[in-house]
Amino acid sequence: VALETARQIQGVRAVFGETYPDPVRVVSVGVEVEELLRDPGNEAWRQVSVEFCGGTHVAKTGDIKELIILEESGIAKGIRRIIAVTGEDAHDVQREADLFGERLGRLEKMKHGSEKEAEVKSVQQELNQLNISAITKGRFRERVAKVVKAQLDEQKAVQKKEMKLATEAVTKFFDKNKDEKVFVGRLPGVGANSKAVGEALNSVKAKMAKKVVYLFALEGEEGKEGGKVVHGCYVPEEASKQGASATEWASTVSEVVGGKAGGKGATCIGNGTNPGKVDEAVEAATRYLERFKL
Repeated sequence: VALETARQIQGVRAVFGETYPDPVRVVSVGVEVEELLRDPGNEAWRQVSVEFCGGTHVAKTGDIKELIILEESGIAKGIRRIIAVTGEDAHDVQREADLFGERLGRLEKMKHGSEKEAEVKSVQQELNQLNISAITKGRFRERVAKVVKAQLDEQKAVQKKEMKLATEAVTKFFDKNKDEKVFVGRLPGVGANSKAVGEALNSVKAKMAKKVVYLFALEGEEGKEGGKVVHGCYVPEEASKQGASATEWASTVSEVVGGKAGGKGATCIGNGTNPGKVDEAVEAATRYLERFKL
């Protein structure tokens, strides 16, 4: 269509600042271009999608098959841009989304634990890089967010339960063994939870201040490499006067289970990497106290 004639069509759309050839291609959806040209000043054309185009990519809309919007963003005030794919590319994108959706479904059914935590991180990273429908991607993000929230809620519940178990284990030991001044051992039913170990040590410090305690909590299989160990000790003033040191005691244990330990004054907590050597570490912690008259 002659450029000057085409510009007279009511509601025609063109890119600001773009230079169009003369004649220019006019694309109309809903009304034939010939009908537009018979009455270019008709205000009804403002309700029709009519625009100038440097060249269409298909002969008819049916060739597009599917259109999937990958991205939508603002590029200037009042102007939004979409990036989309069509045809076979759209099918490929949908297949990729379907596969990821299946993986997400498996993640949602996994039991809470370290394996699920690792999978959540992997899924989050992959989702950020995924080239799929913007709408589907948003829905996937919502599902992942629910998984993360459920996981955090579960972790908090487990942590609270283990804090109680750790404190009760030490209390029950001294209730049954009232003449004992020392407890060195593992906390049953407690994973590698530093807060649980810390809570138990604080309880001893507050309620059984003259007792000497070394606690172990682990995550992983005994006799095998890998996993985690959390260990911590409390050294009362009486033992400290004889030369016992919480830092030195924890360092002795760290040499066995790996990792490092740190703390202030009467308490010290460490993180080890070898739960398979916990029994050996308990023996090392016990031998350390043989130097003192407790």
